[in-house]
Amino acid sequence: MTIGVRQLVFSANAFAGALLALFLSFAIGLERPFWAMVTVYIASQPLSGASVSKGVFRLIGTAVGAGAAVVMVPAFVNAPVLLTLVMALWVGGCLFVSLLDRTPRSYLFMLAGYTAAFVGFPAAGHPEQVFGTAVLRAQEIGLGVFCAMLFHSIVFPLSVGDAVRDRLRDILADAERWTADALAGIVTPETEIERRRLANDTTELHLLGTHLPYDTARVRPERGTLAALQDRLVLLLPMASAMEDRIITLRSLRALPERLERLVEDVRCWVKDPAAADPDALRDRAEQLSSDAARRHDWEALLQANLAGRLGELVVLLVTIRSLARAIRFPDEKLPEGVRQTIRAARPRKFHLDHALALRSAFATVLAIVGCATFWIFSGWPDGATATMIAAVMCCFFAAMDDPTVAQRGFLYGTAAGIPIVGLYLFAILPMISGFPLLALALAPLFLPLGVAVAFPALAGATMPLVVGIAGGLALNNNYGPSDFATFVNSNFALCAGVLAAIFATRLVRVLDPAAAVLRVLRAGWRDLADAAEGRAIRSPADWTSRMLDRVGLILPRLPRAAADLRLAGTDALRDLRVGLGVLQVREAARTTPAGAGRAEMERLVATLGRHFRRLGNGASERPPLMLLGEIDTALALVLEEPTEMPGREPTLHALVGLRRNLFPDASAWQPEALAA
Repeated sequence: MTIGVRQLVFSANAFAGALLALFLSFAIGLERPFWAMVTVYIASQPLSGASVSKGVFRLIGTAVGAGAAVVMVPAFVNAPVLLTLVMALWVGGCLFVSLLDRTPRSYLFMLAGYTAAFVGFPAAGHPEQVFGTAVLRAQEIGLGVFCAMLFHSIVFPLSVGDAVRDRLRDILADAERWTADALAGIVTPETEIERRRLANDTTELHLLGTHLPYDTARVRPERGTLAALQDRLVLLLPMASAMEDRIITLRSLRALPERLERLVEDVRCWVKDPAAADPDALRDRAEQLSSDAARRHDWEALLQANLAGRLGELVVLLVTIRSLARAIRFPDEKLPEGVRQTIRAARPRKFHLDHALALRSAFATVLAIVGCATFWIFSGWPDGATATMIAAVMCCFFAAMDDPTVAQRGFLYGTAAGIPIVGLYLFAILPMISGFPLLALALAPLFLPLGVAVAFPALAGATMPLVVGIAGGLALNNNYGPSDFATFVNSNFALCAGVLAAIFATRLVRVLDPAAAVLRVLRAGWRDLADAAEGRAIRSPADWTSRMLDRVGLILPRLPRAAADLRLAGTDALRDLRVGLGVLQVREAARTTPAGAGRAEMERLVATLGRHFRRLGNGASERPPLMLLGEIDTALALVLEEPTEMPGREPTLHALVGLRRNLFPDASAWQPEALAA
């Protein structure tokens, strides 16, 4: 990591925003100016649009949470235990919704939860002050948000649109490179890692796109264009991996004819260089070869037809991807009608959602809040409110992690490391300061280097707790210091106690090891496969692919720590993705095929697939039953007997061939003669 201009500008903007927030808070006479200062650092993001969106979400969440506290505290102030329970359920409920959102908007729901704790618990002993506290909290947060947005949007802003275009250029180059490798039949560990990284890349593009409406650039890409591009990118990965499998298989059988070999090489050259061939001519050749091969009734011909059909689909898909990428790079250009129709047809991105895990996170939060508040109520501890609201924040901040206690401990260490620094400032430096310019000068050597560290994603997780802990611990006001040393000790002890309570509650009900986390995601995919076979939940290939690619992206970072677990032996999320597409196609064929033996066999096949994946989703560990192989082979024979001009015949053949290769890669070649006998 090299410190560059962007990191220096980010730190300077954040510090300038924090100083402006402090100055205005002092001038207005707000009671807790440090809330505004902390807000500036929390809302500050490297991209100007992201700073604006996070600031807006924080402001709305704060208003909703403060309003909830104003309603709850007076209603339950005479029943402290009931008030604690209601507040805990509110925070837990908001966290539950936040974890199911999976977009930057989730920050709004999380803020609505723990803001109620920030406003409500300190006001529990003085309910008449809750409205004033809520208004002050909203004012100070709003002031911090305004100052953060002001500097990050005006002083050397980094556009979200520019970041999207830069990221897209790299993603498209990577995708074209490994697609060309797939067409060459080259499989290396490095290529496999690059290929699977596309799942993370498409999710990153989606998250960047959510900030586009808040971007400060005059001309920016449309979110609909980016959504349409994501729809196509998610289809590229299963298509490329399927073609790679067919090429390797046909070459091992010495059954790749010269015409098809030449087409593969021509498409590969066109993928690497769009000017190397006419895509329409490539698509026509692929369709002709697929049609010719599908007329023959042998396994090698079916593999050839499958490969040729996928090549044609790849050409169409990549043409669309390149057109959409150009529309994003040059948003002022007039779009062709076909591209506009593609954009209008774009669907919202589908994400993996784990309701049970979100509920466990919410329960851990409720448990931490109730535990802290119970000790506070029955002990009469003056700083119990601080510990309780910090426990709520710590449970909310890191709830999306497999093991939140790792980050919670990091926050505890960062907070503890900041206590001596805060003490040095409060009792040695700040008492000697008179006037705001000297205050700014004293804070600069501390906050400017920390701001640079926050600008690096790899360091932000460790540095942000230090920034927040120091800014909150200083509790800056017009007097520049606390009332006495006892207040300083008690408040910091309460802060650490709240973090420890969150760690204990989380460790009790929420921690997952990496292998268990991977299995949860895989089993969710298997349950979706069962739903797809049964015609429930998943309605389109695009929805299935989008959700499964998101799951691949969730699995990849965990695999290095979970790969040795025997429970994961033989699992492959990419294979499951291809199987899911095949299941959807066969199910559709079973629905549209005229009544007869072919339709009955495909319905039987889909039902068997559904039962198999339902058992896997419920925790069973088994290989696909051999009965399933027989049903696939029978369905292949029956579809081949249909007239070649029958609508949907070739896509159904492609789907059945794909299912056979993905579920039974080591099975002997399909033999129609054996079935006939």
